[in-house]
Amino acid sequence: MKRIVIVLLSALFVAPTLFAGGIVTNTNQSAAWARYFSRYASTEIDAVYFNPAGLGQLSNGFHFSINNQSIWQTQTIGNNFPMLQQSEYVGDVKAPLFPSIYGAFKTGKWTFSVGFNPIGGGGGAKFDNGVPSFEFLSGVQLVGALNDLFPPTTAYSVDLFFEGTSVYYGIQAGVTYDILDNLSVAVGGRYVIANDVYKGSLQNLSANPTMDPINPDGDMISAYTFFTSLANMATQVATAANGYYQVVEPLPPADPLTDPATIAFLTSLGVYSPGMNNGTAAAFLNAIELDATGQAQQATVNSTLVDDQEVDMKKTGSGFAPLVSVHFSPVSFLDIALKYEFKTKLQLTYETTKDFLMGYEPDGTPITMFPDGTVENADIPALLSGGVNVRPLPGLQVSGGFEYYFDKNVNWDGWEEYIEANSYSINFSAQYTFGRFLISGSYGLDKRSVMEDYQDDLDYSLSSSSWSFGGAWDIMENVRLNAGYVMVNYDNQSIDNFYVDGDTQTFKKDTKLFAVGVDFSF
Repeated sequence: MKRIVIVLLSALFVAPTLFAGGIVTNTNQSAAWARYFSRYASTEIDAVYFNPAGLGQLSNGFHFSINNQSIWQTQTIGNNFPMLQQSEYVGDVKAPLFPSIYGAFKTGKWTFSVGFNPIGGGGGAKFDNGVPSFEFLSGVQLVGALNDLFPPTTAYSVDLFFEGTSVYYGIQAGVTYDILDNLSVAVGGRYVIANDVYKGSLQNLSANPTMDPINPDGDMISAYTFFTSLANMATQVATAANGYYQVVEPLPPADPLTDPATIAFLTSLGVYSPGMNNGTAAAFLNAIELDATGQAQQATVNSTLVDDQEVDMKKTGSGFAPLVSVHFSPVSFLDIALKYEFKTKLQLTYETTKDFLMGYEPDGTPITMFPDGTVENADIPALLSGGVNVRPLPGLQVSGGFEYYFDKNVNWDGWEEYIEANSYSINFSAQYTFGRFLISGSYGLDKRSVMEDYQDDLDYSLSSSSWSFGGAWDIMENVRLNAGYVMVNYDNQSIDNFYVDGDTQTFKKDTKLFAVGVDFSF
């Protein structure tokens, strides 16, 4: 009966990425990106993140960028398992504030830069009605367990809630050096501060077992009330059996049982037969007491597992990753750049104030879902990225870029075994400048290669295609306003026999983003 309690364990492995990039890395890191995906050869101020070596192309002086994105994502999970209360579950992920801030100071051949952004996460997911696994591992499992013991049990009801927020803040610093006028290199590092918060509840779990005298008509009854009543009834049986045993045990074992109360008790349990002697009756009574005591103990344990429960926990940790990049402009109309970010070794520690009870060890120690002090490995994969800008005509720029994530070389406490291949993204962009304005658009393809066993309700990774459009306005010579809108279409995935034979679970997502930012220098 341990699995009657709702299993939120999958929440431990929710990839913190909210929008773009790899399985756990956000790369939507400026308003300029939202209108022009191909930023990896950028020579503007957001190169602090995308192309640190490109900062060598800035003019001498101070340069700053302040950006915010508002992101809305809908996660839809379909399931045709007939016992679930609904066939489609919808979760909303919102991040109204997703900031990125960059600064750089250029003096001669040297440029010093700093940056701040949500390198992972940045939003909150809310499932008001839970997800299929919540129901399957609470109500459906309860019905199955009760139906084996007290048929017919055919229905359940439960109130489920889960909300999680995740943000991995990145604080970056670096230095860029101009080896030549058209060749720059950069080194730096990013310090990551991770903070995940999970809140959930299971309330009012009920079913319709048929059992006399607790629920003879098979009405819906609180699972806690049912198991508590079952424990009380079993305790009463054990107490009665012990009392009758004390009466019968001293009597000559070979003599016939004559005590009318003991006969009536054994008859009510269907174990009395005419001519039974005292020794046989005593053996039955002793066995009945032991069995009923065990049933009472198990029913008491089950009552705690199906009672209303809450979880309130957070995971925190930090890590560091070096990064290097190079930028080369062999001719005035061409930029070529590469960047490599090393793996961020990250461990998260649980801080739990309320926890789900899963069961008990043989010595009575509670088994909880999120034990306080647990350490989880959650590395951020290394990343190789690059881009090319080409300006074939006055005012026109076209670009391409890529990201390649070394997902298979991380420690995710075994979950990395379900990665078939490293993920990657490619993108293409174009913009046209006229006077103090420019317009731009982009296309991106994001490829994920995870096994079916990786996917679950709260952590599924899908390949996608993205489109963006937007523009910029040079309000003054040293002030630019960027704005962009992004739409992402994900490849739906259906997995057969997700829970049992004949069951199909379908994963869908839909994401939209609007960004605005200001770049200025002096």
